[in-house]
Amino acid sequence: MKKIPSTFQRSTLWTAITALSITVLGVLLVGFIYMGTRVIAFLQPILIPFAVAGVLAYLLEPVVAKLVQWKMKRQYAVLSVFLSVTAAFVGVLFLIVPAVEKQTGEFAMALFGTVDQESKVRSEGYLQKGSRAVQGFMQDRNAQLREKYGVDLLHWGAPTPVGETTPDGVELHGPKTPEEQERQSGDIGFVLPGEGDEAKYYTLQDLMSGEWLRNTLPQVGRNLWEFVRKSVGGFLGVFGFILSMVIVPLYLYYFLTEGPKIAESWSHYVPLRASEFKDEVVSALGEINGYLIAFFRGQLVVSIINGVATGLGLVIIGVKFGWFIGLLLCLLGIIPYLGIIVCWIPAVLIASLQGGSWIVSETGPWWVLPLVVTIIFIVVQQIDGLVITPKIVGESVGLHPMTVIFSVFAWSLIMGGLLGAILAVPMTAALKVLFQRYVWQRALSTRALADEEIVAP
Repeated sequence: MKKIPSTFQRSTLWTAITALSITVLGVLLVGFIYMGTRVIAFLQPILIPFAVAGVLAYLLEPVVAKLVQWKMKRQYAVLSVFLSVTAAFVGVLFLIVPAVEKQTGEFAMALFGTVDQESKVRSEGYLQKGSRAVQGFMQDRNAQLREKYGVDLLHWGAPTPVGETTPDGVELHGPKTPEEQERQSGDIGFVLPGEGDEAKYYTLQDLMSGEWLRNTLPQVGRNLWEFVRKSVGGFLGVFGFILSMVIVPLYLYYFLTEGPKIAESWSHYVPLRASEFKDEVVSALGEINGYLIAFFRGQLVVSIINGVATGLGLVIIGVKFGWFIGLLLCLLGIIPYLGIIVCWIPAVLIASLQGGSWIVSETGPWWVLPLVVTIIFIVVQQIDGLVITPKIVGESVGLHPMTVIFSVFAWSLIMGGLLGAILAVPMTAALKVLFQRYVWQRALSTRALADEEIVAP
C-alpha cells in the first residue's frame, strides 16, 4: 500500500507552512512597527523630555557620585550640581547675548549697508573677464537659433513676446523695467524662484558674486524655519517648550537622587516571575545599559572637543558667530554626524553672506570663505574619526561608522525627528546585543557542536 503523504508531499507541505508562517510574522512585524511609530509620534511631547533627562542623568551621574565619595549627602550633591549647571548656563547667556546682539548689528550693516563703488566695479570687472569667452560663444549660438527658429534659450525663464521690440509692442506691454533692459543687453542670465510665486532674473555675474544668495536668503530662512518647526513638532512649540523646560529638571532630579535605588531594585519591577528567563532578560538589559553609559559619556567629551576645535578655527579665520557655532556643536555633537552637519549649514551661509575676512579679501570670489569653513569642518571630522573617538569612546559601543550614520537617519525616520536622533546609537547597540546573544552566538554554538560530533569517532 502506498504511503500517504509521501516524502515529497511532506516536504512540500512543510515548505508551504514555513513560507506562510514567515509571511504572517513579517506582516505582523511591519504592523507592530507602524503602530509603534504612530504611538511614539503621538507621545513625543512626553517622551522627548524623558529621554533628554535620561541622557543628562547619564552624563551628570559621575559628578554626583564623586561628591558623594567626598562625604556629601546625595541630595546635597544633586542640588550642588543643579546650582553649578544653572550658574554656568546663566553666565553663558550673559556672555553670549550682548556679543550676539553686537555681531548681528555689524553683520546686518555689512550685508545690507552701502557697498563701496570702487570695490564693486573691480569685482564686476574681474567677473566679466572670467565669463566673456563663454558669453560670446553662447550669445552667437543663441542668436542663430533665435533668427532661424524663434527660440531664445538664454532667457528661457522669461520668453520675449513677438512684437515686444516694435513700437506697437511697447504700447502693448508698457515700458521695459530695468531688469528687462538688463536681459536684453545680452548678458547670460537665469530665472530662479523668488518670494511666493514670483521669479527673479539673475545674470551670471549675480550668481558668481553671491548677489542671488543675498536676495533669496529671507525666503530660504523662512523655509528652513518651517522645516525645523514641522520636524520637531510640539516639542519646540511655545507651550511644549515651556512645559519641557519644567519637566526635564524634575525628571533629572528624580533620576539623580534615586539613581542608586533604581540601579539596585529595577530588576524587581520586570513583569516576570523568578526564572531563568527573567535572569536572562535582566542580564541583557544590564548589558544594554552598559552600552548606553559608555556611549553618552564618551560622546559628550568628543562633542566638546569637536566644538572647541571648530569654534576656534572659525574665530581664527574671522567668521562671524564662529564661537557661537562652536558652542552649538558642543551641544548637538552628542548626535553623531547629524550634529556637525546641522552646525555646518549656518556656518557656510554666514561665510557666504559675510563676503570676506582678514584671511580672504572681500573683493575676491564669494565662495572662498565658505570653502575654507567647509575644510575646517572636514578636518575636525577626520581627526575625530581617526583619533578622538577611537581613543575616548573606543570599542565600547562597537558600531561601524557607516552603521552609525544609517542608524541616525533610520531611527529619526522611525521614531520621528529629535527623539530618534538622540536614541539612534543606543537603540542600534541594543539590537546588536540582542542579535549577538540570541542569534549569532547560538548559531556559532550550534555549528561548533556539529563540528564536534563530526570529529568524534
